[in-house]
Amino acid sequence: MAKLHRGRLDGVWGMSTFSFNDLHAIADEYEALIKDPDNEDDPKWLQRRANKYRALAEKKEKAVWHKLNQ
Repeated sequence: MAKLHRGRLDGVWGMSTFSFNDLHAIADEYEALIKDPDNEDDPKWLQRRANKYRALAEKKEKAVWHKLNQ
């Protein structure tokens, strides 16, 4: 039998526990790493990660506003 734990049912790393402001901040951190000269990560990878977090943040923000306007 598979063992279920909260992280698997709640998304990746409990993603539903982050607010859209938190997700925007994470995306900003990834974008700041792109400009850091000491960073050795691939800038394209960092930008893709930032875009994914930014898209999720925008979806969450849209959902919150939709819920408030109902």
